[in-house]
Amino acid sequence: MKKACVAVCAMMVMTSALIVSVSQASAGWFSRRHPRRAAVDQREERQQGRIARGLHNGSLTSGEAQQLETQERALRSQERQEVRANGGSLTKQQTRQLKHEEDTLSHEIHHDTHN
Repeated sequence: MKKACVAVCAMMVMTSALIVSVSQASAGWFSRRHPRRAAVDQREERQQGRIARGLHNGSLTSGEAQQLETQERALRSQERQEVRANGGSLTKQQTRQLKHEEDTLSHEIHHDTHN
């Protein structure tokens, strides 16, 4: 009887662990695909492309590109911290703030590539 009880308890613990890991995986999938976060990520990718093109065609020096990349990394880090602190997604306010900072960086990219 005692062995059967231990076996049932072990099964319940394993099932609970499986449910938790599946729900965490689902939450991770959801947070990466959340529309507000996806919009920020797409914007970052486009700006990365603009920096790479500027470096490739000579309109950006390596120092300018490095400085822009550093700012882009800081924005990605900020986004990750905010997402982590907010349960896997961005609030509307956080999205607005990130977009504002991306706008500023976009203007810097334009200025550096056209100067």
